[in-house]
Amino acid sequence: MIRLPSWVQHTFNSYLVCEFTTVKNGKPVTLPLLPFYQPDTGKLVVTSSILFSKKIEHMKKNPKVSMLFSNPEGTKSGKHVILVQGTASTDDMDLDHGWEKYLPLWRKKEPYIDAYLAEREKFGWFWKRIAVQVGPKKITAWKDGDTSKPPEVFGA
Repeated sequence: MIRLPSWVQHTFNSYLVCEFTTVKNGKPVTLPLLPFYQPDTGKLVVTSSILFSKKIEHMKKNPKVSMLFSNPEGTKSGKHVILVQGTASTDDMDLDHGWEKYLPLWRKKEPYIDAYLAEREKFGWFWKRIAVQVGPKKITAWKDGDTSKPPEVFGA
């Protein structure tokens, strides 16, 4: 597990989205995803509906992924820029409930999620979700978002 300063962990917890990049046929594919940080393991987690599972196929072929935290919109944590490079593993054993262990973290970022969950039957396929855990290998971080200065590097 990579030891991180509190400002990096706070960024992971407060930024609403990250730019999540997988590789398809040697080319990057980037999508905005809602990230969750697990300080006890040092891993980051995203979930994906099976309706939008192409990224899962990419990860199964090439588990190397990156997560860029560069958009502080809606946060009060500063304008830090953090790039996580790591290895993804997918958990699709229980599409209906396996991802629910991340609901407390989801609620912190999007408190209105419960209104959508109340209508779960109407959007059944959306709520069949695959959890993706990312084990960071290298974290490159620019405090206050000043990318003209050298970054702090954690890990490999």
